[in-house]
Amino acid sequence: MKKRIFLLCCSVMLLFGCGQKEVENAQKPSTQEENTDSSDETPEQSCQAKVTFFDVGKGDAILIETSEHQIMIDAGYDDTSEIILDYLKEQGIESLDYMLITHFDKDHVGGADRIMEEIRTERVLQPDYESDSGQYQEYREIMERQGISPEPITKTTKLSLDGVDFLIYPPQRKSYGEEDNDFSLVVSMVCGERSFLFAGDAEKERLKELLIQNEFGLSHDVLKVPHHGRKEKNSEEFLKAVSPELAVITSSEEKPADEEVCKILEKLGTDIYFTCDGTVTCICDGRELLME
Repeated sequence: MKKRIFLLCCSVMLLFGCGQKEVENAQKPSTQEENTDSSDETPEQSCQAKVTFFDVGKGDAILIETSEHQIMIDAGYDDTSEIILDYLKEQGIESLDYMLITHFDKDHVGGADRIMEEIRTERVLQPDYESDSGQYQEYREIMERQGISPEPITKTTKLSLDGVDFLIYPPQRKSYGEEDNDFSLVVSMVCGERSFLFAGDAEKERLKELLIQNEFGLSHDVLKVPHHGRKEKNSEEFLKAVSPELAVITSSEEKPADEEVCKILEKLGTDIYFTCDGTVTCICDGRELLME
């Protein structure tokens, strides 16, 4: 096992430790349909992905790095954006291929304007609704100034970047009892034999949609636990359906995850990581998962 971890670390150092490649000339796949980034790739080829869950308190800010592309899922708060910007600068990342905002609560969209102000962002994906919050207005204003047209995701959308496949599953209704959280875009990512599920702030009604949909299988190796570990009436059913090997909960010491959710995951044999203990990184080579 130690030998496998050593080999995985070496491959990651080669991939991510030598600086990020510019993507100005990379082919940009379109949304709303399945597409690939390289016609030379075959299913047998290995893939690489590094997923960073930033410690931004009770908020989401997740960076996915493949061999040549970068995707940001949510952007934390306005006052935590420097954490993300510092990391991007340290890694030599000068652009994002995608900024995906799951929904418009301030702990998800708050830092987006400051990040896009300093980091070139090619495309922005978002749910198909609007908000009247100040953070949302700042997010809209920076896109207008930079000539970015956000792309509402209204149907299941597939992307493929460097052999890593993404499926974005949008909300199925125009209104919910919970005004923002249940509009969360949910993202399934597959890298080789391994899979990741990013569940935004999905609450009871959105979890019910996920449980009955047939667009993709719910079982995943790594789960970004929905809504910072808050328990819903159908949380246990959902967590059992996902049955993750690893789970990341984006919470804070002041607002921790519900104990019931942690106990359910523990009974499933899931290893739980909390961003309140510090930024969590998961490195995947298509077979192995290494948590840092």
